[in-house]
Amino acid sequence: MNFPKKIKSDRIELTGVHKPTFELANEIYAHIEESRAHLEVFLPWADTTKSPEDEFVALKDFAQGFDQKTNFAYIIREKNTHRFLGCIELMNVDTKNLSAEIGYWLSKKACGNGYMLEAVRALEKVAFEKGINRIVIRNDVKNIKSAHVARNADYHLDGVLREIRFNDKTKQFDSSNVWSKLKSEA
Repeated sequence: MNFPKKIKSDRIELTGVHKPTFELANEIYAHIEESRAHLEVFLPWADTTKSPEDEFVALKDFAQGFDQKTNFAYIIREKNTHRFLGCIELMNVDTKNLSAEIGYWLSKKACGNGYMLEAVRALEKVAFEKGINRIVIRNDVKNIKSAHVARNADYHLDGVLREIRFNDKTKQFDSSNVWSKLKSEA
């Protein structure tokens, strides 16, 4: 399954992570750093990304996923200003069952403007065109903003995975919502 290097919508552009650079790693890391308190509540990787070098390793993994056609990670930018907004990834691509999962994050400054909803819709449109039949979004049950994205993108709440992840910060188990959308519902 091949995915485009760029996906455009009204206000944003998704650029596939193909060739990681230290410049890009530094840019993303700066946004992780300024959004760390906002991100690490729900995303375990934010707590372990402690340097631009850590981010560069992640970018290399994203590029490898793109090359192997198993995961497709994109940088989200404003189309007109090229301002970094966040990242979105089509991951766990299952070509036998034609399913995949969307994961995403926005920098704190980009939240509340509908950018992620637009990014999800743009990526899912391409995924359905490429033959994916079912897309899943998971979010921590306490992550209301992420749940709003899934709900506003017309995903169906399939259920809750109770106490699926141990949270090292709170020393408690977290539960996750599981949302899905079928190609026939798009």
